[in-house]
Amino acid sequence: MEKGRRVPLDRRLGNLVGPDWQTAAEIQRIAGGETLEVAKTLDRLCEAGLIERETLDIGIGARRKGGGTQLRRIRYRRRSSKP
Repeated sequence: MEKGRRVPLDRRLGNLVGPDWQTAAEIQRIAGGETLEVAKTLDRLCEAGLIERETLDIGIGARRKGGGTQLRRIRYRRRSSKP
């Protein structure tokens, strides 16, 4: 990806992420673009301190005899301006 294309997507996603928690898929549906590109941009914005990220591991399926699996839910929201 060219660096010139990255800046507009960073700005666009930074403006689209609101105060309510949203998954990357919800943000991608609004913004458009490739899934991997949107996910990487959201991670970059989080690392820069512009948005917040919340992760939650959820157990799914039967837990007997080692069954089931783990699902990780990741959500984003605009960083609150209050300390």
